[in-house]
Amino acid sequence: MQERGVDLLLTLDRGDAALEGLTRQVYAQLRAAIVSGRLRAGERLPPTRALAQRLHVARLTVATAYDWLRAEGYVYGRVGAGTFVAPVFDARPIAEEQPERPATTTQREESAPLRDRQMSGAVPPPLTAWARRIATISLAGSGNPDPALYDFRPGIGAADAFPWARWRRVVGWQDPVDQQVVQRASLRESAMRAGRWDALLGPLEAREAIAAWLRRSRAVRCEPEQVLIAGSVQQVLALLARLLVEPGQRLIVEEPSYIGFHAAFLAEGARLYGIPVDAGGLRVDHLPEPGDGTAEDEDASAHLAVVTPSHQYPTGVTLTLERRVALLEWARRVNAVLVEDDYDGDLRLEGQPLEALRGLGGRDEVIYLGTFSKALYPAMRLGYAILPQWLVEPVARARAASDRHPTWRDAMAVARFIEAGELERHLARVRRLYRGRRDALVGALREELGDVLAIGPGEAGIHLLAELPQGTSDEALAAAARARDIAFMPLSPHYARAPRMGMLLGFGALPEERLVAGVRLLAPLVRAAMATR
Repeated sequence: MQERGVDLLLTLDRGDAALEGLTRQVYAQLRAAIVSGRLRAGERLPPTRALAQRLHVARLTVATAYDWLRAEGYVYGRVGAGTFVAPVFDARPIAEEQPERPATTTQREESAPLRDRQMSGAVPPPLTAWARRIATISLAGSGNPDPALYDFRPGIGAADAFPWARWRRVVGWQDPVDQQVVQRASLRESAMRAGRWDALLGPLEAREAIAAWLRRSRAVRCEPEQVLIAGSVQQVLALLARLLVEPGQRLIVEEPSYIGFHAAFLAEGARLYGIPVDAGGLRVDHLPEPGDGTAEDEDASAHLAVVTPSHQYPTGVTLTLERRVALLEWARRVNAVLVEDDYDGDLRLEGQPLEALRGLGGRDEVIYLGTFSKALYPAMRLGYAILPQWLVEPVARARAASDRHPTWRDAMAVARFIEAGELERHLARVRRLYRGRRDALVGALREELGDVLAIGPGEAGIHLLAELPQGTSDEALAAAARARDIAFMPLSPHYARAPRMGMLLGFGALPEERLVAGVRLLAPLVRAAMATR
């Protein structure tokens, strides 16, 4: 094979002693080649048929390995062009080869002053207050983003459990420039001109499918015209922050809470106001009331609260029904808006799914957020929100001002997946899978570290909290574990003050035997960290 990026050396172990199947071997070797730099960003992988013939395996073996890599963000596909290495570890993608052309006289004359200005150290124009604020904000969660042999980071699911064959059959990917997409774009423009602002929130077919799914699975009160579709929940939060937060206003958050979501609000000048969390969830009795002395002035009072009632992040506790009702009553009393982040509400591992805050009561003070990246696969970057009726037009106008023609390809694919009944089938399978992995992790923790760790609840989601004795540095422990190729997220950075120590341990990405082996390697590091308190 002579094409650039196609000639690739892979070797498979077919003996009886081989510990892994052929698909996992192909996946692991390609992943290792990307991580090590043998394959660089922008290089094309061999076509599945060609690589299968060279390795003497079924084409489905190679296609499935490619799907796993795509789900984890290591590669991406271009219609009609092939599969390419994503710019994950190499920030300098390989440029398309183009013949060099001599610069014209005009180009030479224009480029000389530009070079002169660059070399003379000309002062750039001043940045805005918004730009200065984001320069001081942590824009990502704590922890090393690079993969590890024992990857316990929360939020990473089982990409190898996704039903790729069913997905291809149901979805039937469309060319992004086909006539249907062009027609839908034209209808969207016509609807917007007719005053239908919700046409800018996403394709109607996808909004109908998501609304129907949420009504039956989470008891969310919603209609299709209230559904906003975006590339991620973070994108939704950025829109909400611009529309609902003024500089100096307080944003109520849980303490601890997911630090990654704070950035959108801090960028708009919000001031975080943490409310403690205990075994029953958010301490509603600690919420500020008008005239109680908790707000220095009217501008600093809290009109917005971001909560995770179904599966609090990071502690994993569930907000009790009594406190849910009290939280809604508080929001109505003080005229506050609640942002309900239901980031893994579909992954309830024990008991019946809980009714969402937006399913309780009859008023419209809750903005409901969700994502499909946990339920489907990590590379499915599709978030959504259920907006109160009064917020539909402002959000649509904000989108029109910043992102009038987003790509709806993933949204249409998910809609077809939902309508075919495949999402329910897939969730039933992965819930069983995650229960087994959770049980393996809890059993290993109890056996190896049960005398020193407090293991948090694991009734939902794909992570749990293992609290460390106070005085043990969870960040130092995370660094020591990383040196042994073990990755987890420390708890303490999720606190604004008085942090507690702990390990956030995800069980979604590792099979049961790897979870047990990883805990056994982690245990002596935990005890050594405790000894240095």
